[in-house]
Amino acid sequence: MPVLDEHFNLFDECHDLPEGRIPRWWFGGFSSICVACAVAPIDIVKTHMQIQKQKRSILGTTQKIYRLRGIWGFYDGFSAAILRQMTSTNIHFVVYETGKQMEYVREDSILGKIVLGCVAGISGAACGIPTDLVNVRMQTDMKEPPEKRRNYKNVFDGLVRIPKEEGWTALYKGGSVAALKTTVGTSSQIALYDIIKTEVRKNTSVKDGIPLHFLTSLVTSIISSSFTHPLDVLRTIMMNSRPGEFPTLFHASVHMMRFGILGPYRGLVPTIVRKAPATTLLFVLYEQLRLHFGICSLGGD
Repeated sequence: MPVLDEHFNLFDECHDLPEGRIPRWWFGGFSSICVACAVAPIDIVKTHMQIQKQKRSILGTTQKIYRLRGIWGFYDGFSAAILRQMTSTNIHFVVYETGKQMEYVREDSILGKIVLGCVAGISGAACGIPTDLVNVRMQTDMKEPPEKRRNYKNVFDGLVRIPKEEGWTALYKGGSVAALKTTVGTSSQIALYDIIKTEVRKNTSVKDGIPLHFLTSLVTSIISSSFTHPLDVLRTIMMNSRPGEFPTLFHASVHMMRFGILGPYRGLVPTIVRKAPATTLLFVLYEQLRLHFGICSLGGD
């Protein structure tokens, strides 16, 4: 039975050369959900530092969150974060991995991968901005006086109430900055990770395994954080604002500079503390899923 023999030969090739496997469509979303569970407390500390009116240290911000909401306060907005990972982040990976099959990107073109990362970021932004908006508001609601709190029950309650109370366009409040941040972030994260990993494998004898994935993702997280943090601060300020508080991007930018030249980098330390382990865990999980459960691409399509 030649067909059966051919099937088993192909299986053996994939077993011996797991790097020949390609990821399935849900690997990115599943990996990012696992990461979100681990880094949610750090994320909310970072968000509070970005919008605070008086300077407060990481420890001071953490203590204030605990006083206001207790231990569960560190998971405010978690439902929105999960939905965002299932939709927006997963789309980033799907679009990028699909685009890598294009001939221009197959040739290990650095420019091609950067452009593809931007396209993947824009594609996921459409789904990610509304859930990101709800997430930011749920995370910061505890800072408001009781009479001014939005009190969203969960992400779906927020997605329903925002259009009713503020109009449909409010779902994309701060959308231009969020889209730019997502575009730059995806390109400086997924594409940069892919570029660094490819170059290391081409120029060294390092195998496709956990040490390579760990070091590559760690370097990627630091570079990506430096590029995207000012945009992240601006996005948080605009999304958390009340109607009419910041009429234009310029007004929000002026508010961002209230602490001087370091204003755009408020919360950078917790961002790196969050992003370094988050990016490392994300790509290590993603790569392990690919190597063990991915689709066998050896021997043909």
